[in-house]
Amino acid sequence: IKGDSLTDGLIQQFAANLLKNGNFEEGPYIFPILTSEGLIIPPEIEDDHSPLPGWIIESLKAIKYIDSEHLSVPQGKWAIELIAGKESAVAQIVKTTIGRNYVLSFVVGDANNGCEGPMMVEAFAGKNMVMVSYNSKGKGGFKAARLAFRAESTRTRIMFYSTIYTIKSDNSGSLCGPVLDDVKLLSVRKLHDL
Repeated sequence: IKGDSLTDGLIQQFAANLLKNGNFEEGPYIFPILTSEGLIIPPEIEDDHSPLPGWIIESLKAIKYIDSEHLSVPQGKWAIELIAGKESAVAQIVKTTIGRNYVLSFVVGDANNGCEGPMMVEAFAGKNMVMVSYNSKGKGGFKAARLAFRAESTRTRIMFYSTIYTIKSDNSGSLCGPVLDDVKLLSVRKLHDL
């Protein structure tokens, strides 16, 4: 559901983000010398306490924590890169009100790290899902996406993963993937107003 910039601005100005750390600005401490390629964060099965406050690394493989000083980050200083396809997922469980309308908005892009080709992020809010494609040239860039839904439970699982495995174009064999940032969950009066 698309809206105009005035409506979007009013919603963002008066509504509070229901997600914790949706911009990924809170995370592990990284020694400055280690940030040029980002920091691999292990999945929950290897670490019971996520270094990304609010988020569960709910996958078999790790994700990458990247900074704007060395790589392309859509918003703020930090973001995450989903580097292992469906095996690289992040989730958060948030309190919702049954029957209330919500909008999940987020930004998908690439880290300007030679990760080229088609990318796809699947975003879930409970049983609701949206697929967001991004054709990466490996030189940075991003696009905004959103998912409008009506809550069916008092707790809703918000989850993101990449559906495509991507390898850097530098012949290193390194996995890479879409960058996720600026994740917001807002309660709205009517879905058609957006």
